[in-house]
Amino acid sequence: MSDYESNKIEWINSRPGELQGYDCRECLNRGYSAVPRDDGHAMRECKCMKVRRSIRLIEKSGLKSLMERYTFDKYLTPEPWQESIKKKAMMFADNPDGRWFAVLGQTGCGKTHICSAIAGEFLKRSIPVYYALWNTEVKRLRATVNDGDEHEKAIEKLQKIDVLYIDDLFKCKHNAEPTDADVRIAFEMLNARYNSQRITLISSEFNIDELSNVDTAIAGRINEMCRTYVVNIERNTSRDYRWRIGDES
Repeated sequence: MSDYESNKIEWINSRPGELQGYDCRECLNRGYSAVPRDDGHAMRECKCMKVRRSIRLIEKSGLKSLMERYTFDKYLTPEPWQESIKKKAMMFADNPDGRWFAVLGQTGCGKTHICSAIAGEFLKRSIPVYYALWNTEVKRLRATVNDGDEHEKAIEKLQKIDVLYIDDLFKCKHNAEPTDADVRIAFEMLNARYNSQRITLISSEFNIDELSNVDTAIAGRINEMCRTYVVNIERNTSRDYRWRIGDES
């Protein structure tokens, strides 16, 4: 390569860009970098663009405000069960290794908080996350069922995104039971992620036994993929919650 081309590449890669929403030290917020090739140089998209697209999805979904409020630092642990959940969540965020993380059961126990904190850690590491609020997402997917191509395209995005965060799995309007269509869509989504070993975060008011009553295959896949990263918090009218994590008692 000529000195001219070498200097040009160096000049391009030293210029700061104007992209906002994520600070990338690799491309200096340009979204691309110049790389050498036989006839001069080419522009290569920076890996931060996957994160930027993920952030845009999160902003549209409403998760951005959750992630600003719900961080590990802001997850208080006055009780031993809260400390254990936070410890497990931080361990998972550090080394997910294709596994799943699920917080299930009692409402008001910070399920969304802890899953959002994990999602935020992944985004900081340039790992794309898609946020799917179950009642909203399943309604959208049901609307595409009669259009094979559109449905396949919509569900494929959820099957293949690096990290899928399903919030309030099977929570239906007016506390109705999940329909057969809901179960089919959930299985279609989760079974593909099970087969491809893709990271999945799940919160649900259904504990693992209740999920098994809805669909044994879905509950089985959650249990298998989470291993020790499934948290079950039993419903209780008092604040003295009973809980178990994975195969721990």
